[in-house]
Amino acid sequence: MVALLGRGNQLITLDDVSKRYPNGTDALRDVDLEIDSGDFVFLVGSSGAGKSSLIRLLIREELPSSGRVWVDGQDVVRMKHSAVPKLRRRVGVVFQDFKLLPRKTVAENVGFALLVTGHSGEEAREETERALALVGLSQRRAHFPDQLSGGEKQRTAIARALVSRPKILIADEPTGNLDPVTSWEIIKLLVRVNELGTTLLMATHNAEIVNALRRRVVHLDHGMVVRDEREGQYAA
Repeated sequence: MVALLGRGNQLITLDDVSKRYPNGTDALRDVDLEIDSGDFVFLVGSSGAGKSSLIRLLIREELPSSGRVWVDGQDVVRMKHSAVPKLRRRVGVVFQDFKLLPRKTVAENVGFALLVTGHSGEEAREETERALALVGLSQRRAHFPDQLSGGEKQRTAIARALVSRPKILIADEPTGNLDPVTSWEIIKLLVRVNELGTTLLMATHNAEIVNALRRRVVHLDHGMVVRDEREGQYAA
């Protein structure tokens, strides 16, 4: 049992969280987890270990079967549906398959979320340029996704996730579709994002990356946290 829910330095708190799907699958079982502001955490485990289920709970794509989930001081379980968009602006998410809009340019993909949430065109342009500069894509702003390399697509997705200045960035297998050299470029970018103050949670199967960076490792196995250590390693 976590004593101080949603207080102190914790940006993410899971308290005795379980998730059972209608088919009887236990995706998460009795998970207790705290992630502090500024942390860089690798979430590891084999396919089916519960990594994606945990991520879906954090962005309120799903609700736990039992337990409490707090994100940036907000009780996600009891949150009104109308408050979910605001939560998702505080939690940026990057996926393995990029999820870019094919008929929009790099800049339009990055700034789209700001425009649909009521930001002015000028504000959206300024924040888009800031995010593109951060990921090194200012010169590619007018290109379309099919004109980009895999690494550039993922950089665009990272810029989109960061454009609203979230406190937390969740990267779900962000190097899964990339070659080794490009993967390391993306990891270096994520490290820089973390060093600039964004709390980072990265789900990955890539033991080489985990073992090279020696950050905090949270290991899930059959829905349970079996290991949580600083400067951890991972044998996939």
